[in-house]
Amino acid sequence: MPQRRHLAALLAFALIVWACAPTGSTRRVNQQIEAGDLAGARADLEAKLEQRPNDADARVNLGEVYYRIARDALDRERDEARYLLYLERSVDEFVRAVELDPRDPRPHFFLAVMDTYQGDLDKALRGFDNTRRLEPSGVAYTNTAEIYIYRGDIRKAHAFNDLGLRKGAPYGASVFNQMLIHWREGDLDRARNDFGRLRSSYPEYIQTINVAKLPEPPRTFEAFASYCCGSPACGPYMKNACRDLSLRVQEREISEETVLKELRIEMERQRRMRKVYERRKELEIEIEDEAPR
Repeated sequence: MPQRRHLAALLAFALIVWACAPTGSTRRVNQQIEAGDLAGARADLEAKLEQRPNDADARVNLGEVYYRIARDALDRERDEARYLLYLERSVDEFVRAVELDPRDPRPHFFLAVMDTYQGDLDKALRGFDNTRRLEPSGVAYTNTAEIYIYRGDIRKAHAFNDLGLRKGAPYGASVFNQMLIHWREGDLDRARNDFGRLRSSYPEYIQTINVAKLPEPPRTFEAFASYCCGSPACGPYMKNACRDLSLRVQEREISEETVLKELRIEMERQRRMRKVYERRKELEIEIEDEAPR
């Protein structure tokens, strides 16, 4: 039976914690990803899947690696063709993982992360709701809280953040959301105080944005805010907060052709996911009624 791992993660910080001890090969892949050796992790995982094509854990891991490569291609290299190539591969791996194990919450988590990056918060919220149905852990609630912050619904953000903490989410996850809330509300003193607590006690929560690792750990709240505002996975959702700090917001800029290709990838994803869950209605997974046009 494939190993399970719990989703102790934020959109800004995707930390995956194994419920049981990782194998040697899994540990090696995790180390490669942490070190930024995506090519090495990709080669190892692809070789593993050649031997064990029904390994759902390897499918999820490879999907994450492909997504990171896609993000680098678009955000750093401005290579839309390479971005689309690895985006499609990433989505395919996550959907294959769902096909292998429809109860696995991890593919839903990562697909929701991708939806957030692509600017579809409604779809991302549905994805995190599905993740929470499959694994109702505390961090599933703090993940949802972060989406509500980005949507500007601070009342629900507080409610889900508090509920997540009561259900066992790491304290750092709650503090991270509090920092975003205080920043969004214009209370920079409290946001800076939250950042200070994160930097001293939970530094991992301020070192990535939407699974993408920051070039270097931010030393000040303003440095973190600058990274957020400069990322299309964060800045567009915090526009007013960014402008209050005189920080430029980086919108997600892609060609119309790339938008259309993203749409085709999404339509295929929805078709395959719907096919799986129409057979597993007891899981109560929400899939769009029809493919987007």
